Parts: sequence; structure tokens; C-alpha cells
Amino acid sequence: MDPQSPEFEAFERVLAEHRELKGLLGKIDQVFAERAATVAEVSDMLAQLGDRLVKHFATEEDGSYFGEALLHAPQLVSKANELLAQHPKMRLQANHMLVQIRTSSENEDWWQKTRQLFLEFRTELLRHENREDRMLQEAYGQDLGSHD
Repeated sequence: MDPQSPEFEAFERVLAEHRELKGLLGKIDQVFAERAATVAEVSDMLAQLGDRLVKHFATEEDGSYFGEALLHAPQLVSKANELLAQHPKMRLQANHMLVQIRTSSENEDWWQKTRQLFLEFRTELLRHENREDRMLQEAYGQDLGSHD
């Protein structure tokens, strides 16, 4: 793929957004591991994650990320549709985490319960984003290296 092409730019934008999401997930994971934040701070971080996901998923769903890739590899349409169909569930999970932390912050075990919800969500989201990366790699025939 030509680095000057619009396809390459779209490809790079997707990967950059995936890196940003992974970075935020890592930051939240570290806060949970170290118990280094208040309920309000964790709540803010989870709200930020939810906001980023809404924007990220909307961009994917409007076709600007996958459209060009699917023109190159129409055999991947069913994979793309499967991945897009996961977005509503993940948006609900992100919202559930936020509700959980806000409603259980009075309880002593709020930290552990919210951390467990986050870890489950993080695992699912990372799996999803990695599948998207592999689909784009397949469409463009690129080696994503450390992004796999």
C-alpha cells in the first residue's frame, strides 16, 4: 500500500485510535491494580472510555474506516458486519461499569466488583480491536507487527 494513498491514511487512523484506546485501558488497569484513585476519579476515567468508544464505534459504523478496506477485500464484509454488530453490546457494558461504580461506591467491595467488570470488558474490547486490526491487515495485506 502506498503511504501517500488515502487508504493508507485511513488504515493508520484506525490503528492510531486502537492504540489510544489500548493506552486508556492500560491507564485504567494500572489505577485498579494500584488502587491509586478515588471513586470519582475511576468514574471519570470510565466515562472518558465510554465517550471514546461511542466516537470510535460511530466512525467505524459510518463506513469511513472499513469502507475502503472492504472495497479492496469484499470477502471480508461478513467479518466486518460481525465486528460492527458487537458495538452495541460493548457500549452497554461500558455504561454498566459506570452505573456499577456510581451505585456501589457506598459498598466496601465496590473496588473489586468494578475492577472485575473492567477486566472482563477490557478483555472483550481488546479481542474485538485485535480482530479489527487483523481484518484490516488481511484487506490491505499489511503486517501490523506489534498491533496484532
